[in-house]
Amino acid sequence: MRVEIIFLGCGGGRWATITQKKATGGFRIHTNELRMHVDPGPGAIVRLNELKISPWRTNALFISHCHPDHYTDGEIIVEAITQGMTKKRGVFLGSLSVVEGFGEYEYVVSKYHQSKLEEVRVLYPGDSAELYDTTIKATHTKHGDPFGIGFRLSTIYGDIGYTSDTEFIPQLIEDFDGVRILIANIVRKKNERIKGHLCSNDAIDLINSMNKKPELLIMNHMGVKMTNPQIEAEYISQNTGIEVIPARLGLKVELLNGKYKYQLIK
Repeated sequence: MRVEIIFLGCGGGRWATITQKKATGGFRIHTNELRMHVDPGPGAIVRLNELKISPWRTNALFISHCHPDHYTDGEIIVEAITQGMTKKRGVFLGSLSVVEGFGEYEYVVSKYHQSKLEEVRVLYPGDSAELYDTTIKATHTKHGDPFGIGFRLSTIYGDIGYTSDTEFIPQLIEDFDGVRILIANIVRKKNERIKGHLCSNDAIDLINSMNKKPELLIMNHMGVKMTNPQIEAEYISQNTGIEVIPARLGLKVELLNGKYKYQLIK
């Protein structure tokens, strides 16, 4: 049995995306049955090939909201899922804005691409869905896209949480209380808050408000002003009492029975 997370970058926000000083390919979650790509921003397919991870084995796509650092390579991932659009295969999960569009937010995966998938599903906060050998539950956000979602994924070795892009809101405490690993999109350091996003102090407040803290916090979606992620990880760890590591291209985290381990793959 296996549960693993592989990062195809750690960058987020317009400046990081444009400069590519931090890669923006999103991340993968693999179990015995699931091969899910989460928020495939610019360069996702390039990073997969760099790390020698086969895109063709992908069978699920999750896109949290309608900003290009999260969706740009989505249609390419669908083409991989469907074996070059030759087979009706795989699952696409996303927010209302991502899947159907709403107001100024247009859907980000074409109806042509959606038509080749076995299942396309809109998730709202609180919705759950069976996903191969896991269960996914959509979580709350407060961000520019009003329909944005994160998720809590239940696996054989415990739960993985993903905040997506959001300000600190009280609902996050309940959404992620008790997860073993939390992937938090932390754009800026210390108390440098920016609307619609978490800073380090927000992450500290979130962790310390939980009844059962995660074993591991992974800092993700870091902006260009996050100049020393390792120092920031140590700062968050000192103020929460849990292990904190920054994501980076090639970081692989394995969730095991009663423990976890991580390494850098190339």
